Amino acid sequence: MDFDNLDTASSIVLLLVGLGVFLLGFKFLGDSIEKLSASKMRALFNKAAGNRFAGVGIGALATAIVQSSSVTTVMVVGFVNAGVMTLTQAAAVIMGANIGTTITGWLVWLNQFNVMMYAMLLTLIGLVMTMVTKNNKVNTAGSLVASLGLVFVGLEIMSGSMAGVAEEPFVREALTAVTNPLLLLLIGAAVTGIVQSSSAVTSVLIVMAQNKLLIGGGGNGILFVILGTNIGTCVTALLSSVGANTNAKRACLYHLLFNVIGAIIFLIVFWIWDDFYADVLKVWFGGNDTTCITFFHTAFNVICTCLYLPFIKYLVKLTEILIPDRKKKKQHKEEEGFMDKRLLATPSLAIGQLVKQTTYTAGIAIKCLNNAVAGFIAKDDSKLDDMLKDVQKVNDLSQEITGYLLEISAKDISLSDERLVNVLHRDNSDIVRIADIAENIVGYTHKAIDETLTFSDVVKRELNALMKLLNEQYELVVDIVENNNLVKIKQSDELEQAIDASKKRLLDEHIERMARGECNAENNSLFVSLISNLERVGDHLSMMAHSVEEIV
Repeated sequence: MDFDNLDTASSIVLLLVGLGVFLLGFKFLGDSIEKLSASKMRALFNKAAGNRFAGVGIGALATAIVQSSSVTTVMVVGFVNAGVMTLTQAAAVIMGANIGTTITGWLVWLNQFNVMMYAMLLTLIGLVMTMVTKNNKVNTAGSLVASLGLVFVGLEIMSGSMAGVAEEPFVREALTAVTNPLLLLLIGAAVTGIVQSSSAVTSVLIVMAQNKLLIGGGGNGILFVILGTNIGTCVTALLSSVGANTNAKRACLYHLLFNVIGAIIFLIVFWIWDDFYADVLKVWFGGNDTTCITFFHTAFNVICTCLYLPFIKYLVKLTEILIPDRKKKKQHKEEEGFMDKRLLATPSLAIGQLVKQTTYTAGIAIKCLNNAVAGFIAKDDSKLDDMLKDVQKVNDLSQEITGYLLEISAKDISLSDERLVNVLHRDNSDIVRIADIAENIVGYTHKAIDETLTFSDVVKRELNALMKLLNEQYELVVDIVENNNLVKIKQSDELEQAIDASKKRLLDEHIERMARGECNAENNSLFVSLISNLERVGDHLSMMAHSVEEIV
């Protein structure tokens, strides 16, 4: 296409087309990187409980992967809302996210060098890779390469469309007409808020600079717009906080404060030093506007992070003052588990949290089982109604897990994540079966009380010993499922064999006691059903442990 003979309207349309191709390329690029690094991303966020420097690094790296600070911040809001990340940890990750998002500007910066034709060839190379192989990882890698090429195709279209616009006198006049710092900052914030991507707006500004088009008429004008884009990018996170808990709202407020306070500091400096852009940046970078803008976008976020890190606790305290805890006029329903819709924006992380939700729900089921057996041994049904409420809680959470899994399945996820989703479906069923067994034992307890059945002290001791084995099995399963700890599957199998042997011994000894007249025959069917049910719990736990072998 001949970019030189385009009229202004066509150039603007082409600019928007190029921006669309550019953003689409970045979207596919982020999705491909996420697929290839799904398990590593889960491990990355699991380490967010470290020190504040680690949090900043995790935020920057995660944002570089998903190519959007807004997405990372929304994920952090989800983690805080689910109660798996503290506000201080979230604050550090958010600061890192602001640094990580500047990588987009540096990719656009490459457009000034004569690498475009070679870079665009990546699209063809990537497409060929996806067409000639059925290997899932190679296919995803091909999509990554093609997406990167698509990014540069979009850049070339944007750059070409700008070439014609740059020659129009009225365009230059319009760009230089606005010089008020506050108005320029508001323009940057408003446009970014509408587009919901500071990367997109900054990319357009860099492409404009490559064609000698600077909004604000020179001086520090373009810097005020960049400050505004950093504020505008908070809109997505603020919208995501609707309906979230108090701490999640505070995380969003921290994101806003980070950018607003930083913008105010730099606004004052640039207002006083009105030739900063010419005196410092253009001197440093030999008058290259593209490098000046790209560098400042990164420098702003790095400097703000360095300034805030020592005072992170005080800034978090400020958010707690601005958004105080709600007065509990009514007893609110306790938040259960780790599922949050915001995390679905990054399926690999949503699945990671769902693994924790699964083991959490299993813990409730095992608690039900312990309480049911304790009630049976003591012939006490006074607490069994509360236990049955926990059984219902397991069933309710199971339905939520199933719905969440279906939503994840609808996303474009990697083959390994698909296998994990299938495994979690089966694990979910095993957990429900354990809760059902606990409910069965409640029925046995009522029958034993109604019919005044009695069991010897030996039987009670054996039942407690069997429950100890089942509890050890559960603890192993949590470690195996959450950490993919295949080494401990052998230990789990040994416990399963011990549970099976315990069932056989208990039944054999029961028959011997009946033969000696030490146990009533009326107890027989009830005792056999009880022991058989407990042995089935061991089977369900064993199946959960072995399910991990399918995803590693």
